[in-house]
This record gives sequence, C-alpha cells and structure tokens, in this order.
Amino acid sequence: MKNKKINIREYKELGFTVIRNIVPKKQLEEIMSSLLLNTKKYSKFSKINKNKNLDNLLYELRKKNKKNFGLLYDSMQTLGNLYQVFTSDIILKYVSDILSVKKNLITFTEPALRLDGPNDKRNSLGWHQDSSYCRQNLDGGNGVVLWLPIRELSKEMGRLQFLKKSHKIGSLNIKKKRHDKYSSQQRLIPENLLELENNIIEVDLKLGDVLAMNLDLVHRSGINFSKKFRISIIGRYHNMISDDFKSGLNIYNYSDKKYNKKTYESA
Repeated sequence: MKNKKINIREYKELGFTVIRNIVPKKQLEEIMSSLLLNTKKYSKFSKINKNKNLDNLLYELRKKNKKNFGLLYDSMQTLGNLYQVFTSDIILKYVSDILSVKKNLITFTEPALRLDGPNDKRNSLGWHQDSSYCRQNLDGGNGVVLWLPIRELSKEMGRLQFLKKSHKIGSLNIKKKRHDKYSSQQRLIPENLLELENNIIEVDLKLGDVLAMNLDLVHRSGINFSKKFRISIIGRYHNMISDDFKSGLNIYNYSDKKYNKKTYESA
C-alpha cells in the first residue's frame, strides 16, 4: 500500500488528523471473526443461543451475564491481530512522521478493542484526554493515539466528538472514578473547565481509515442510537527518547482476581 502524506500542520493546529484507507480490510475482517467466535464461546457458557447474529449475542450476553461479557471483553484486549494492525510498517511510519522521531524509537502501549452497545450509558466515555489514562509522556504532544472502526460505522452508531484545538490546554491529569462494579473507570473533565460552544466537531470514518489524535485532545464517545454495537480498536504510541518519557513494563493481569493473585504469588 502506497504511503500517503499526513497533514502535519493540520494535526498540530487542530490536535488530530484522519489518514484515509491505510489499513487492509482483510485485517479488520479477521478481528471481527475472532470477536464472533469468542462471543459464541461466552454465549455458550451463559446458555445463550449461539446461532444469533453478533449484535444479538453481544446484547444478550451483556444483559444476562455481565461477568461473562466482561471476560469476553478482556479476552479481546490481547488479541494478536491488534498488534498486526498497530505495528505494521505503514502505521509506524505515520506515527514516526507525527512524533518527528524514528520508528525504532517509538513505544507502543495499551492496544484496546471497544464494544459500545446501543444507548450504553454504563461504559460510554464522557469528555476526557487519553493523557489522563496514559502517562508514559507527561507532554501529550510526545504521544499519539490511533482510533479506527473495524466494522462499517453509520452516523447512528455515534462518531467520536472532539473539542477543536483543545490539546493546547495541556494534560489535566484528572483523577479516576467508577460509578459501579461493572462500569468503566473514567477520568472525566468537568464541563465547566471546557469551552463547548461552537467547538464540538466530528469526522466521518470509513473502513480502513485511521484517526490520529494528540494525547491531550479532549474528546468523548458519541451516543450510539443504532441497534448495533460500535466496534473499534485503539492503540497508543510514545516518543521514548523524549525527556518526559516514563519507562515501564506491560503486565498481564488475569481477569480472575483469585487466579491472578495465586499466579503472581507463586512466581
């Protein structure tokens, strides 16, 4: 696939840019296939008819067995195919251009697959910065987050929303809060700290497109009004030779807390 030029000036001014048609659709189809097979596995454990389509399986699993839905979600976070997408030569070349550093000096952390269900209020993310969650670089400009849908994204599914040029406020490092046991822990920015009027923007993404964002860019999940899950993947990158870089290790935490404790105590 031929490299396309990134509008670096636009990225630095707005805090984001879209790179069109750079991820092979076959890679996205393979991730969707993995998701379907794993969803059928946890549906079987939950005594749900596994012959339903993916969206119905996900909806019933999330409704009837939150624990198994959580296990499904956790299992997809370490899928090898996520790394195939996020560490391809072409992706690393674009990240290298954005961060103005050679691609062999880039750290890749915290790949994630999101499952945003219809009218989900439990795990939908409000206004936040990825730099509040990912502190590898204290300056958000020394990191970049890539976000892309892995299935067709309709307007009804909800697009990401951004606050134009909000990366220029720097990292706010908001404290984390959780509303209940099955809700996502979030670092939400109080709206009184933000200039919302006339600054909320959205972009339309097709399969194969990638959204690149400064880690300090303030954004939130769009509301999913459709009957399908919005399914996307996310990867974060950091300039490891910048002075503000904090080194660390990737540690595999087992979803079963008792098993996790037993495993690491016996190591």
